[in-house]
Amino acid sequence: MAMASIDNLAPTRSLIDLSKPDKGDFGLEDYELSFIFDDILLIEYVDETEDGDVLRNGIVVPTNAINKAWRRGKVILAGPDTKYAKEGDVVVFPNNMGVTISGVNVTGKGKIKKGIFLNEERMFGICEKRDENSKSSS
Repeated sequence: MAMASIDNLAPTRSLIDLSKPDKGDFGLEDYELSFIFDDILLIEYVDETEDGDVLRNGIVVPTNAINKAWRRGKVILAGPDTKYAKEGDVVVFPNNMGVTISGVNVTGKGKIKKGIFLNEERMFGICEKRDENSKSSS
């Protein structure tokens, strides 16, 4: 007898299907997001072009691979239990471990075009822009 798995359950209208990327429609068009809980981060993607392509060193990542790709984004909101990341940090994270959003208004920040809700523990790290003068010539 095979083990039952939640991944085999067909989503119903009352459940969010986390097995497929969502369109980010949270039904918040009449609201602004002002606070998030626990160690949750709201991250806006910063590695996309205006056309929605994701770039790595000038190379476009194919859309069929983007769900499993690492991404880079700016922290817009950080929950009170975050230990390391803070608003404004640029972070690196797996694209398939959070819940994507688009068009969400954030109090004092404006509309977030595309982003993701992610637990801090799922991030890979925090990035800092290198100073052009500190780059090695090797």
